[in-house]
Amino acid sequence: MKLVKLFGLIALLCVVSLFTAGIATALDEWVYVDLESFVNSKLVKHQWWTKQPGDSTLSRLPIGEVGEFEGPDGKVEFQIIDGAIVLFGTNAAIWPKAVNDIVVGGKAKFVYFFHATGWEQNGVPSYKFVMHYRTGKKEELEMISGFNSDDWCHDDAALQDDNSVWGWVKKEGGPCGHAGLVTTKWENPRPDDWIETIDAVSLELGSVPVIPAITLGEATLAVDPVEKLAITWGSLKKPSGL
Repeated sequence: MKLVKLFGLIALLCVVSLFTAGIATALDEWVYVDLESFVNSKLVKHQWWTKQPGDSTLSRLPIGEVGEFEGPDGKVEFQIIDGAIVLFGTNAAIWPKAVNDIVVGGKAKFVYFFHATGWEQNGVPSYKFVMHYRTGKKEELEMISGFNSDDWCHDDAALQDDNSVWGWVKKEGGPCGHAGLVTTKWENPRPDDWIETIDAVSLELGSVPVIPAITLGEATLAVDPVEKLAITWGSLKKPSGL
């Protein structure tokens, strides 16, 4: 009987701990969004904008690794694979107009996008990211050349957005002999609402977006406190020695 009461007390403490500390106890500094199933262009030995064999500055990225890149307020980690999401632009109309339902399934204070474009459409939005939440809400981030995005070969151009910087620049490779990618930090206005998916959407202008990576900052893809409680209670009920 005393043992049952002890288990009950421990379970109660778990409830209090989980719901008072909440999800903050499970926060990870970086969580990498898995793009493996969504990329539609290779980076190595390919022109990412044509799908044809050839050289590309982006092949100099640390393929197959997690790299540290410049961000607007410090280093940002991105997981780099041999692939990127490429979207439609009138200069390369072979690409899809949207890549939808990129799986996130977690909470995040920030979302970091690693991106650029081939060609550009200055001063107006040419693509956007749409965040879909578990509650059915959504938020959008519009990308504008010269503000928070730019042509990948314009790596020496200033960006007006305080939350966007050239995160990676390499002075070699085709077709320009140099190129870069922009790191854009987006502060989630709904940090306590789960982001289920992200859509990458072309606005069908001249710019051809390329998106090699997305990272969540101060995030968790773990389970809710209620689910954690179920796991903990299940382990508590297991008799010792089994």
